[in-house]
Amino acid sequence: LQVFCDVVRYHSQLRFPECSDDDIDTIDFDQMHRGFQSQPMPPTELSTKVGVYRGFAIDADAQAIDPHTLDGLGLAEQPLRALIEQDARCPRQIPCELVASWTACAAHNIRRDSHKAALEPVPLANSEKIVLCLHGGAYVMGSPASHRETLGKFSACTGLRCLAIDYRLAPRHPFPAQFHDALLGFYYLVAQGFKPKNILLLGDSAGGHLCVGLVMLLKHIAQSTGSQLRPGAVMLLSPMPGLLLDGDSLRTQAMFDYVAPTPLEWPNAPMRLLYKPGHKCTDEYRKELAYPLLTPVNGNLSGFPPTIVQCGGSEVLVDDIRKLAEKLQKDNHERVQVVYDEYPEMVH
Repeated sequence: LQVFCDVVRYHSQLRFPECSDDDIDTIDFDQMHRGFQSQPMPPTELSTKVGVYRGFAIDADAQAIDPHTLDGLGLAEQPLRALIEQDARCPRQIPCELVASWTACAAHNIRRDSHKAALEPVPLANSEKIVLCLHGGAYVMGSPASHRETLGKFSACTGLRCLAIDYRLAPRHPFPAQFHDALLGFYYLVAQGFKPKNILLLGDSAGGHLCVGLVMLLKHIAQSTGSQLRPGAVMLLSPMPGLLLDGDSLRTQAMFDYVAPTPLEWPNAPMRLLYKPGHKCTDEYRKELAYPLLTPVNGNLSGFPPTIVQCGGSEVLVDDIRKLAEKLQKDNHERVQVVYDEYPEMVH
């Protein structure tokens, strides 16, 4: 494991070489984006022994989001409004994949030789639960394909189907484009007939951060409309805790984890690529990074559904993940269960 982490950390340092704001005018962020996509996280395969999957696309403009429900959202309000207007002017599609294990098929009496119905994104029963999956990859890499095998195993263990959203990536698509796509994915499932309480959220790393932000966004919209939009549960696997990190484990675990810490002072750090890439790290910029959708521990996390947070005891983010879990437990004390599982000597 140590050899593996050393090798991956080395390649991570090649992707995110040390630099400073003095170099910011020489950085071609579009070229950087193309570089990430030319060397993506490798796709994985879903064994036919486990289940099946199907790729398709969601029409973004078909999922109606009332801009007025964003009133009072703060930093993300105007950018989200602009993205909604852009979709109305220039329709686009969001690629996604639906994964169904044979276990999930059997739960609805679907045979392997006639599994087509399991790959249709509609409820197979009024009470069916489905998992909306948001992949990791530091917001600059990853896709449903990179997580296909993992979601197949998850579906096999739970008997639930999984819908993975191929949300837009930074730096070409900075915050809040990813939150917009995640929200559209949730609205899509509701429009397909799934009740919000039967939609479960699953995210790893950056996808975990996105899950937390999606719940906060849904809570804001629900308060504006008086509707019930709370998902049924949230599963966070080594979630990115936020864009402002200060845990000691960033230093003490750096020699063990494969994730190479990238200081906020580097303009090519993932958090800088997500939020206003190309802007210098001024005091005002740091204040903006404290915005709750970017750094959730600064927000009100009450009203969450049952949540589980899992991470490794040897990962660089563990201290900040603990703070996020503690904040979730504090804000939802005695209302819902928030479980925190830390696995000793495990990495990100």
